[in-house]
Amino acid sequence: MGFFSKIRTSVVRTARALTQRASTVLGSLRKSESPLADRLLADALRIGEIPSPTDREEQRAVFVRERLRSLGLSPQVDEDGNVRARIPCPDPRDPRPVLVLAELSSRRWNPLESLSRLDADRAYGAGLSDSLGPATLLSLAESLLTGGMSLPRDVLLLFAARALDDPRGTVLRSLAEDPQDRPAAALCVRGLSLGAVHAASLGTYRIEVRVRTDLGEEEAPRKSGSADRPTKAADRRPKSADRAPKSAVDAVVALARTLTGVTWDAEGRTTCSVRRIEAGAGFGREPTEGVLDIELESPDESVLDLARKAAVATAESKGREAGLRTEVTIAGYVPAGGSGEGTDLSSRVIQALKEQRLRIREESGADAAAFFSSRGIPSASVAVASGREGLDRDEIEVASIEKGRRLLVSVVEKVSREVP
Repeated sequence: MGFFSKIRTSVVRTARALTQRASTVLGSLRKSESPLADRLLADALRIGEIPSPTDREEQRAVFVRERLRSLGLSPQVDEDGNVRARIPCPDPRDPRPVLVLAELSSRRWNPLESLSRLDADRAYGAGLSDSLGPATLLSLAESLLTGGMSLPRDVLLLFAARALDDPRGTVLRSLAEDPQDRPAAALCVRGLSLGAVHAASLGTYRIEVRVRTDLGEEEAPRKSGSADRPTKAADRRPKSADRAPKSAVDAVVALARTLTGVTWDAEGRTTCSVRRIEAGAGFGREPTEGVLDIELESPDESVLDLARKAAVATAESKGREAGLRTEVTIAGYVPAGGSGEGTDLSSRVIQALKEQRLRIREESGADAAAFFSSRGIPSASVAVASGREGLDRDEIEVASIEKGRRLLVSVVEKVSREVP
């Protein structure tokens, strides 16, 4: 009887928690400054709960297509899962559109932490800042279609199924080379942080190194001529494996120290930073697999490419020397960008920030918009919310969403009218 009583109590508590969560969500939305901001936040919460990353982000794409169709648009999906929608101008002065794009995927989705939580001031959820980008594009479409704004150019929305820095992605290159859809300008929308502007764009390679310390007999090289002769396990084990670190934690930390200690150029403008170290399964267990993510940054594209080759070769050789199984993958790439084009568009973003009375912070780093400026297309990135990305979940300031929404509308209007 006590067992069933506990179950009944647990069910009641769960139902009460869900009811309180729903009441909190509705109450918070009622306090929002704008119905458009209400829907933007609701869309972000819904997108953030859909599992990601997946091969073509099909579930998230279905949600986006349904929302676009409800606005009267006819979205198209290509073979890679990218969703495009063109908002036409009645009398365009230039057939080239203004491209506004965001990533549809998230690398930080979690089955539990991505179930969003909301109070009067903040929204919480794993990967929530990633879902703000596509949600803001949906809000922009609604603003342009229902707000009575008349622009001199079409606006092309792109919901990219892959991360914009994913080397496997081809959609940005195809747009830049397509004579029909090549944009007059490009704006990349990201979730955080509102007011940040990339004053100097750095080229970036993101490199993932996976190591294993438990080399099995089947993975060890066999001696030549021994195919028909049974060998002892010790004979099949490479000599380097005898001195391999037993712990994958020790292995990835040692590799990180090696790579970050390298001088990549004489001027010191090229840097190597550790972005993630992951290994171990808890106390009492010897971790045998580990992951190291490093990021190379440089303003010089040629130096950056040399640093990439050196980093890959160093990781592979150090792994062999230590008796590790090492796999090195280029996980991301952002070019250094062109000179002049990106700066001109960033100045318009700064002007819009001043008009909205938002604090401006100039930063240097990788900017996905540089893909377009490196091809002669004016470009910039726009952040639309304030908050923080946490290890387990993100925190978004609800009040900042309306500010970011207005900022993007203002920037799109300026770019559409002022870019030649």
